[in-house]
Amino acid sequence: MQPPPLLHGWTFLHDILNYSTAIFWLLAYVAVLQKVHKEKSACGLSFQTLFALVLVEVSNVLLIVSLLSYHSKPFNMDFFLVDCTSAAISILAFVYLYRNYRHSYEKQRDSFGHKYMRLLRLPASWCGPYSHLFFLYFLSLFLSFTMFLLRRSPHAPALAQVARYGNGRLALGLFLSLWECFNDSVLALALLPQLQMFYSRRPRKVNSLLGTFVAMLFCARTLAFVYW
Repeated sequence: MQPPPLLHGWTFLHDILNYSTAIFWLLAYVAVLQKVHKEKSACGLSFQTLFALVLVEVSNVLLIVSLLSYHSKPFNMDFFLVDCTSAAISILAFVYLYRNYRHSYEKQRDSFGHKYMRLLRLPASWCGPYSHLFFLYFLSLFLSFTMFLLRRSPHAPALAQVARYGNGRLALGLFLSLWECFNDSVLALALLPQLQMFYSRRPRKVNSLLGTFVAMLFCARTLAFVYW
């Protein structure tokens, strides 16, 4: 019989970290919405970062549903209060900002990935006008495999097991673990487009509310890492 996890008797700490992550996430969107309402503009805001946050939140909800089904476990209230609420807030905020402020969006400055794709000297057919938008996710995919090797889920089978037995359930468990690592990788890198917009601004003066937006997301990510 395996010993219980180190913090098995401290589940309330997990709950505190989980809810604190959601609160910081909410505060980040409050800051960015306050910014656009105050200035009537999305100037300086990276829609690449916003879309990455939406994508990973929706993906996280789908992952949790898949994991609960895989392990035959019931849904709990935390899933609805934290994960579903965070995903809904992310979607609504992105749709609202895109519909009402896309005219002031600095598309030319929100170009994370463009320079790096040129440095990699990729074929011209790969470097279309929108190809840089996928760079963050290619980078996340690469990072997710590295993360998988370092912190594979205890429920995930080893690659050798899947190759040896060819079991569909083992392959699904491996896929779910990789999916989880991909979500974590996107979250870890999601702020890079926004940080690049800060860096490329001349003069480099960061809007205080956008700075708060980044700080709140960083706190949420840090708490999520501790929770994990």
